[in-house]
Amino acid sequence: MNDVVRIKIHVGTGFAGASHEDVYEIPREEWEEMSPQQQEELLDELAIELRDNVIDCGAWVMEDDE
Repeated sequence: MNDVVRIKIHVGTGFAGASHEDVYEIPREEWEEMSPQQQEELLDELAIELRDNVIDCGAWVMEDDE
């Protein structure tokens, strides 16, 4: 058994070829000490972090001349 747990993180935008992936490694001992809820929270945090790093998004009120 590997000493680390490898987690693949994927962000897709819906456009062909417009996706990003990353791999996060955590020591297996640390992973196994986490509760299932903590593991899910880590997965969510990793996904949100990657999403926020690769997607630029915003909204604003347009001026009349825009």
